[in-house]
Amino acid sequence: MLLDRSFRRTLIARLLLSAGPSTAAALLIAAPGCGEPETAETADAAETADIRCFEWFEELGACLDREQALEEFWTIHPFCESEEEILSVESDATQRDGACCYEVIVQEAGPCAVGRPFTLEGRRRTAAPRPAEAGWLARGSAKSTGPGGMRPSLAHLTDEERETLAEGWLRSALEEHASVASFARFALDLMAHGAPSSLVEAAHIAALDEVGHARLGFSLASAYRGAPVGPAAFPMPPAIPVAADLVALARAVAEEGCVGETVAALVAAEQRARAEDPAVRAALEAIADDEARHAELAWLTVAWAIGAGGEPVRRAVAGVFEAAAESLRRPPPAEADAEAPRGRPAALAAHGHLAGADLRALSRAALAQVVLPCALSLGLWKPRAAAAAVAPAVSA
Repeated sequence: MLLDRSFRRTLIARLLLSAGPSTAAALLIAAPGCGEPETAETADAAETADIRCFEWFEELGACLDREQALEEFWTIHPFCESEEEILSVESDATQRDGACCYEVIVQEAGPCAVGRPFTLEGRRRTAAPRPAEAGWLARGSAKSTGPGGMRPSLAHLTDEERETLAEGWLRSALEEHASVASFARFALDLMAHGAPSSLVEAAHIAALDEVGHARLGFSLASAYRGAPVGPAAFPMPPAIPVAADLVALARAVAEEGCVGETVAALVAAEQRARAEDPAVRAALEAIADDEARHAELAWLTVAWAIGAGGEPVRRAVAGVFEAAAESLRRPPPAEADAEAPRGRPAALAAHGHLAGADLRALSRAALAQVVLPCALSLGLWKPRAAAAAVAPAVSA
């Protein structure tokens, strides 16, 4: 799968400029682009019924109802955190050994390609959705198709397709909402380790970008569901730890920014290229462009951290890219018997929703065509000799 040439080329140029204008120019003149097309046979995500539980105490009273339970699952197992995604709660609760258990519909989750996650103790956190919440809807702007927010066309969509789109955009919005907190903490990390003001300023600007992305996502989700929806209070602990040292800071930035946000920018650009609805295209254009700047900030931050912290930081960053390369060495998911998509794939794609198999293939292509080749070109990673083909030389 070959990513959008124009967006890919522009992003590559910006990332390589972190090594200096002359280096980037030489690489791009010699070979304008990164990587070769990546093809991967992957399966559509299969939806299955299963039992899932969360801890509960008698002092809290009765277990939650189905709607409340789904919100709880989204809070403790947010979108992109694990290998599965909980789509719906199909039964009332059954109490088992201090837990509330429900029959749920789950599917294999696609890769996370939205913003920068907020992580504590190895777990990603998002707020739960809150119905009838108008405080996070997009404001009227030149990119808005109507006053007060993004208004996609609902004509020719089935009820099932509208539900699928509402769920998808809501999960995306909750991740973007969490990214606001992530960038706020990133700014604190930078200040705690003496980063230059340009990086601190860019981190705060990125947080404001994520506020805008969340508003766009909640507006689209609200439009598809026919009622406003936004985030409940964010599950923020009393104390937020900052990165212990430059090694920890650089490792997190490489994982979440150099890999995660670079992939996110490229995937959003592909979603925009396939989308047909004007409001959705406008939202994805804004998201893709901003995520590209956030990716650039990550690569610049890693370069600064290596300059300040030396070889230990460089080794930590190289380990992140090696882990990304290892993910490509593993074969894609085997063909599985998947249930029919919840709507027509073409209609969903026209509104920015891609199947899990498409997202996995796009993410693999982004790693192979952009992330790893650019890490190699910038001297941030060297592939193992036996797997050098994973990181092709910078080429069209």
